[in-house]
Amino acid sequence: MLIYKHTHLAFADVPLIRNSARGENPIIMNNLRLLFLFVVIILSGLVSFGQVPDNLSSVKASQISDQQLQQYILRAKENGYTPEELEKELLARGLPESEMQELRLRIEQMGWIPEKSGSSDSASVKSDKKPRKFTARKSHLEELFPTPKKPQLFGAELFSNTSLVFEPDMRMATPKDYVIGPEDELVIQVFGQNVSQQTATVSPDGTINIKYAGVVLVAGLSVEAATSRIKTSLSKYYPSLSSGQTKLNVTLGNIRSIRVVLIGAVNRPGTYTLPSLATLYNALYVSGGPTENGSLRTIELIRNGKTVAVADLYDFLTKGDLRGNARLEDNDVIRIPYAKTLITIGGLVNRPGIFEIRDSESLATVIDYAGGFSSKAFRNRITGRRYDGVSRQVLDISNDSFPYFRMKHGDEFHIDSVINRYENRVIISGAVMKPGEYALFENMSFYDLIQKAHGLKEDVYSGRALLVRTRADLSKEHIPIDLQKIINGTSKGPTLKREDSVSVSSIFDLKDTSFVTINGAVRFPGKFRFEDSLSLKSLIIMAGGYAVNGTGKGIEISRRRKDINVLLAGSPIVEIIHFDDNMDLSAASKDLTLQPYDIVAIKENPNYLQQISVKVSGEVLMPAVYALKSREERISSLIQRSGGLLYTANIGGAKLIRQRKELLDTSEVKRLLKTMARDTTQKKDEEVLEKTRDVAIDLAFILDHPGSSDDITLEEGDELYIPRINNTVSINGEVYKPLDIMYERHKSMKDYLSDAGGVTQLGKKRKAFIIYPNGRSARIKKVFGFIPSYPEVQPGSSIFVPEKPKRSELEPAKAGILISALTAFITGLSLILR
Repeated sequence: MLIYKHTHLAFADVPLIRNSARGENPIIMNNLRLLFLFVVIILSGLVSFGQVPDNLSSVKASQISDQQLQQYILRAKENGYTPEELEKELLARGLPESEMQELRLRIEQMGWIPEKSGSSDSASVKSDKKPRKFTARKSHLEELFPTPKKPQLFGAELFSNTSLVFEPDMRMATPKDYVIGPEDELVIQVFGQNVSQQTATVSPDGTINIKYAGVVLVAGLSVEAATSRIKTSLSKYYPSLSSGQTKLNVTLGNIRSIRVVLIGAVNRPGTYTLPSLATLYNALYVSGGPTENGSLRTIELIRNGKTVAVADLYDFLTKGDLRGNARLEDNDVIRIPYAKTLITIGGLVNRPGIFEIRDSESLATVIDYAGGFSSKAFRNRITGRRYDGVSRQVLDISNDSFPYFRMKHGDEFHIDSVINRYENRVIISGAVMKPGEYALFENMSFYDLIQKAHGLKEDVYSGRALLVRTRADLSKEHIPIDLQKIINGTSKGPTLKREDSVSVSSIFDLKDTSFVTINGAVRFPGKFRFEDSLSLKSLIIMAGGYAVNGTGKGIEISRRRKDINVLLAGSPIVEIIHFDDNMDLSAASKDLTLQPYDIVAIKENPNYLQQISVKVSGEVLMPAVYALKSREERISSLIQRSGGLLYTANIGGAKLIRQRKELLDTSEVKRLLKTMARDTTQKKDEEVLEKTRDVAIDLAFILDHPGSSDDITLEEGDELYIPRINNTVSINGEVYKPLDIMYERHKSMKDYLSDAGGVTQLGKKRKAFIIYPNGRSARIKKVFGFIPSYPEVQPGSSIFVPEKPKRSELEPAKAGILISALTAFITGLSLILR
């Protein structure tokens, strides 16, 4: 069995520039200009075979249209490239500064700005807008600066495409012109009046042995000639063959193998064993086809020392013509010569690449091989380069010379894009129904352009329109137009010229967006867009109406003043307007018309208060969440309402947990939290520590003296926790073995620290402290300044050893100051002693 192998070419993806650290940059016009410059490079037609040229000194900004700029701005933004990266790359490739300046001016005249998030029609105006930023990419700039692609030889894909397989068809009918040779197997069938079938293999001397007929020479004969000879030999034994009553059919069974030699500019030259039904194209495919500089148009088939056929693969590639696909015979030689004339054509053709041409073919023929021009190709002239063996030449061929221009080996042609210029374009933008580009006709007026744009919008500013005209030297000229005369029909406006751009403003474009603000007891306070005749009741409805705790009495409207006396101290800067409302929002109710930038304050009803909820948990008869009867209710009253304490309650460990009103953020608190985080025996819940705090209480005294100063007044969110009697002591922090141990009356704090393995090297024993069940704490004191006095340990207490603070290293600057001070002190002291 013959195995066909496929060869593939692999190109390494090498980025043109390295990826650098990318920071996010705000989207402002100055930063976007460099992005636009890069887009210019893509659109300018200088990109050949998908690569950005190394020399950008010939880039012209005038070749780029506004539409092309706007089209590719989004592409650069989506790819997330920073202006710094693009600037560095473009300047390195020689982009002229003069072209950069011209492009900046064009972009400013276009007035292009990034889209803003949100709709301009929304009633609510957000005040906390954040500037949009470019998102830095993590990959290289491969999409906009791709790796240069090598031009492909036309027809090379025929031998590298895995979907194309040129194998001989072994199931085809026996060709009549097939030449029989040794090892071929013939199937001889006799049917009709006589019936028989036999199989005969051609011997090395070219004969077969047929039953009755004997030895018959068939080598070198076609199947048709061999059938005639066999019929003659069998007619003596089957007379009905001559009369036609019996028929004879000779076909091929197993076919022989042949040896074919491929030489010349072939990828894998050598001798190949192929089926005898193989053709020229089968052999080429097995050998990998011609090399890059091998000929596809003069492939020679040599048989017995003579060239019997010359194949031109272009006939197959362009027309599907298989006449050059000759059948091979044993010992055939296929010679692939080197191509004499190879030319390269790139740019805007349907199939760019390298093409082999004959001496009689012209440039027009090569364009046909390349699939013709693409839709945006410039067809009047083609430029190229030629290498004459000494230097380079520039080729410049007009379209009438395409059928006659003769090319030379190595010529390169580039098909550029059409001129970036409109012959009959005028532009209208702004407050018209259909802004955009329109075709200019002779004596076209401004009125005609408005009609093409389907008229003006209702919000048009009728005072003036602006016409920007491009002079012959490409400078700009601004011409004002009295739009009111055109609306009245008294004038049709100026006659337009090519590339005129008309801007029609809206009344909303010429004034700031005004807003009003409503605060206080409404459902959705905030800023809202101001519209003419907006009233107070309408604003309250836009804010969702009054809140449940709101009141219509004493509404204040703060209004900007336009007569502020800045030279007078204490001069009022706003006008305060008071308004009393019965909270009736109907159209018939009393109302007040607002002005731009008014600030409305809706006050809360002082006679309406929400319930104050507190929680009782732990060892009480009925733990639950209770609503306070008054703002002065105390702990003793809450204990009484909850049914009193159980016999298992640890009355000394009761504590009040209160929500923090201010979160502390000191270095000492952070250090303590970090130390507790290393305690594997305790549940880590820093959020709870940061949001609540324990209020130490003496519940026994409170129950004995209700209403006293110790009987604390409760607040919203308070939780009174009565723990169960606990006879253990917890040791945590910087000890070798944090643990809980049974309480023993005779043990001191020092004994409990010893039970935990002692204090670690990072622990600060002198700062150790005890937290009692009720939330109180006590630390180690010094008697007479040096004798340690340990606090009493109670059941349920927690002993905690904090971490030593890290010592900061002496900075060089501080060290220098210290040395200077010591030097000055010693010097002064020595002077005094003298």
